[in-house]
This record gives sequence, C-alpha cells and structure tokens, in this order.
Amino acid sequence: MTDEPGKDLAPRQPQPPAQPMDPEQLRQFQEFQRFQEYQRYQEATGQAPQAPKQGGKRWWLVVLGSRIFWRALFFLLVVGSALWAYDRFFGVDDPGDVAQNSGGVTGAAQGLSAPAGLQGTVGMFYKHVSFADTTRACTLILRDDTRQKFANAYGASDCADAVTKLKAQVTSVDKYQQVMFPPDMLKTPTSDKVVIDSCVLTVEGGPRLGTFVVEKVNAGWVITGWEPSICG
Repeated sequence: MTDEPGKDLAPRQPQPPAQPMDPEQLRQFQEFQRFQEYQRYQEATGQAPQAPKQGGKRWWLVVLGSRIFWRALFFLLVVGSALWAYDRFFGVDDPGDVAQNSGGVTGAAQGLSAPAGLQGTVGMFYKHVSFADTTRACTLILRDDTRQKFANAYGASDCADAVTKLKAQVTSVDKYQQVMFPPDMLKTPTSDKVVIDSCVLTVEGGPRLGTFVVEKVNAGWVITGWEPSICG
C-alpha cells in the first residue's frame, strides 16, 4: 500500500547500516541522531535547548595549566634560593651561641662537635677576631687563666682587649676568617686533647694567633690551653 500524495510523513529514524561500523562511523551516526533530536525540540518549543555542559576540568589541572601559577612558583623559588644563599654566606651568628655550624653548645664550654670540632673551634676563634667579636672569641677559651695569658701576650688588659687589638692588625676579613688546615689535621682525632700550632696553618690577611690546646668537653671542643708561637 502506497502513501497518499501530499501527506506529511513523520521523519523516520535513521537506521544504522547493516554492516558493522567502525568507531568513527558510529560516532558520526550518534551525532546525526542528536542533531535530529535538537531539530524536533526546537520545532516543538520554539527555542533551542541549552547545550549540555562539558565535563569541567578539575581545579588542580586548571591551576597547573596557568602561567600565573608557574610564574609565582618560579618567583618563590628564586626568592627562597636567594635567602638561603644570603644566610649561608653572609649570615651572622646568634647572640650567645657559637657560629651556625658550631654544634650549638652553649655556656663556658662552646665549640664544634666531633670529628671536625677541634679544627672548627680554632677556625671560629680566627673568625671572631676578624670581626672583633670579643664575647664569642673569648668564650671559646674555657679557663680564666688561659684567657689572661692570651691577653698578656699581646699587651692587653684582658681577653676582650686583646681581641680588639688583634682586629686592628687584620688587613682582609674575608681571607683571615678562612683558615686552612693541613690534610693530616682534617682526620678524625684519636684523642680528646689536640695541640694546634698556627704556624702549620694557612693564615692570610692578619696575624697568626699562637698555639692552641683544644680539648673535647661533653659534645664540644674548647680551648683549654694557649701558648705564643714563633713561626720561622
């Protein structure tokens, strides 16, 4: 039976091909179906339906894809690195403590922790003299009589006065605070009492400061004896 002429025919649903479709053909077929549904909705309501919202990206993906985020992160890394470098190379010691790499021993017995403590204690003494830090320099010397002996050798009234006078002889603070030890002195000490003669050290930018007797007291190394030395 044939359709009557002029009669409106309802749109037929497109039928999928009899042959199996590959994924791309299936996608095109489904898009065509959605397009027909869109037309029927528009004809029935007189308005177009709102397009379905696409699945939004997760917030952290949006952040990671933002140039502002990466610029801010780069800025923070640069600032953090600059602050670390400044503190590492130009930072000063906190009042009442030995230097930042001193092991944190406070009180009369201040010094670095083993194994490099004994070298560090003498090195810090030179550093404190280079900055005229009378309190920290003299605190590294444990005994009052040793401090006075050190002062007398330089014609000073006390240890602090001696440090001040020695500071006046420093011609380069940068070089003077970088005392170098011979390789055999960089080894782990085999005893708790070591003698360090400034004559065997590499000292530049200021005077050599004699011979130190360095002892391990608790967790730190301190100067327990001192003698003047004459380097050939």
